[in-house]
Amino acid sequence: DDDNDGVPDDEDTDDDNDGVPDDEDNDDDNDGVPDDEDNDDDNDGVPDNEEGDDDFDDDGTPDNLDSDDDNDGVSDAEDDDDDNDGIPDDEDNDDDNDGVPDDEDNDDDNDEDEDDGEGENEGDSA
Repeated sequence: DDDNDGVPDDEDTDDDNDGVPDDEDNDDDNDGVPDDEDNDDDNDGVPDNEEGDDDFDDDGTPDNLDSDDDNDGVSDAEDDDDDNDGIPDDEDNDDDNDGVPDDEDNDDDNDEDEDDGEGENEGDSA
């Protein structure tokens, strides 16, 4: 419930609580950037093209719209352990917890797109 209105995000029809239903609102997150120009729909600091439309925490909200992709109660913008393995991201050498070190893993975010084909990501060794 990112806007603290008591309605779970996956059921909320007015994500920014501005009184305009999302299907009529051209700025669903009320950040001043029209949706068709907004590259961070959930304002978590992670561009949508890096976040993708997967649903890491299976909460019904795609990651590019979910401000807490891992559903740990800490917003992605403030989360320093995105995969909840107890190792801070800047010290984690296995970003996707698949047992293959990132420097040997050609898909270190486990999104099924090879890292060198999706650009530089935080954990990429390329």
